[in-house]
Amino acid sequence: MINRRDFLAGTGMVMAGAMANRIQAMQSASPQSDSVTVSVDLGKTAGSLPHFWEKCAGSDRTAVGLRDQWRKDLIRAHRDTGIQSVRCHGLFDDEMGIAQQGSGNYNFIYVDQIYDFLIEHGVRPFVELSFMPEAFASSANRIFFYKGNVSPPRRWQEWHDMVQAFTRHCVQRYGLREVAGWRFEVWNEPNIGFWAGTQEEYFELYRQSTLAVKSVDKSLQVGGPATAQLAWIPDLIRYCAAQNLPIDFVSTHVYPSDPQASIFGQDNMYSYEQVIPRGVELVKHQVETSAMPHLPVWITEWSSANPAFIADTVKNCIGLAETMSYWTFDNDFEEQGVPRGIFNSGFGMIGQWGIARPALHAFSFLHKMGETRLSASEGPVLATRRSDGTTAVLVWNLIPEKHSGRFANGNPFAAGAGASGAHGADLKLNLKFAGAAGQKQIMVSQVNDKVGTAVPKWNSMGNPEYPLPNQIAELRAAAELPAPEMRQLASGEPTEFSITLPPNGIALLELAR
Repeated sequence: MINRRDFLAGTGMVMAGAMANRIQAMQSASPQSDSVTVSVDLGKTAGSLPHFWEKCAGSDRTAVGLRDQWRKDLIRAHRDTGIQSVRCHGLFDDEMGIAQQGSGNYNFIYVDQIYDFLIEHGVRPFVELSFMPEAFASSANRIFFYKGNVSPPRRWQEWHDMVQAFTRHCVQRYGLREVAGWRFEVWNEPNIGFWAGTQEEYFELYRQSTLAVKSVDKSLQVGGPATAQLAWIPDLIRYCAAQNLPIDFVSTHVYPSDPQASIFGQDNMYSYEQVIPRGVELVKHQVETSAMPHLPVWITEWSSANPAFIADTVKNCIGLAETMSYWTFDNDFEEQGVPRGIFNSGFGMIGQWGIARPALHAFSFLHKMGETRLSASEGPVLATRRSDGTTAVLVWNLIPEKHSGRFANGNPFAAGAGASGAHGADLKLNLKFAGAAGQKQIMVSQVNDKVGTAVPKWNSMGNPEYPLPNQIAELRAAAELPAPEMRQLASGEPTEFSITLPPNGIALLELAR
């Protein structure tokens, strides 16, 4: 059965013209509207809302952190979305130079430049310990355009000593207090094509890595197994318990297109939209019933290009994970080669030339949410109170994926739910706010297939494959959000407010005191 990684490797990235056709199909969806009424009580809390989606975001391999556009995009993503750390592949690839000269002859010049930049701009490294330096590799098993070696080491001691030297260098450069706030994750997706060894050999890799990191200082945080499809969590916990090995968190990945038989033991158990929350719930249960029931759960990869899917997934994962790291913040992404086309289906909140994507705006809306949830009836709504006493409410119109069975059984068309041209109706959302007396205005910001995206502007240009510099400037401007719209609130108790959301659109509603 094909999985996400194999599928992308076999087909390559979807080109810009195909993406534009899908977006145009979404724009021609039926004009009819559905209607839903939701009640929000501004005076009644429903719990806390830690911003677990902000603790980390993914990136391509570590070396791209030397590029100017990546750095500009990182600054913007941190500013707009609040991401606190960045997770990259390929820290030990030869292009980083750390162990290119072999055992004991380490070179940290590039990693210093990248980590210095991150920390200077308020972002911490999330350290993924991968892949294998060619000097240590036991085979020529390599992946992706950048040829990361995924074989076990010829000699375990060489891997241990490199990880130890790297960790010691980080502590000496940045201080123990800083590095103690980082996470060290052992490898990436060792249960699929990212590891040429066995599970037993991965466990030895975990053991050597943990001993190396903890030998520098026991307060440093190490975890794994960083698996695809939520695999190996009980196995690694049992191994660590049996070996008396430390583990500070468990990490794993889930995509809505993952084969459900691999995750849940049966195909078609859940809709495409429910795979992530139900999968994370499963992992939380596995941890809570294990020998280490209090381990934090880190979902270090998940993704969707659809802003409504992002909002819905975050709401449905509240309380299930310590963090959920979106893959990726940037389209400077070369697993399958150099990105083709200024608009492509590759990962990233920010596209080529720094052009914002709807996903960036979705996370910017989430960043503006408060940390106290307010009581609301069932529906596509997340209501919060901010520390200054103001109210922020996120609403959306998620269109269910019509081909969820095909996706759910491991044949993904794209990582972005809704990106395959699912048609749907506008949603007229009627909100009834209790406790809003005296508030007369509401500030409305929206993201949909016409707002917060540069694609309509690109279409009007005739879909140039290589836009000229002045066109790029126009596209960059077209992708930005307009100023929020000020709307009047109806008087009375409850206070009523209505908004119409296009298919897969979202809106941020901000009420002042």
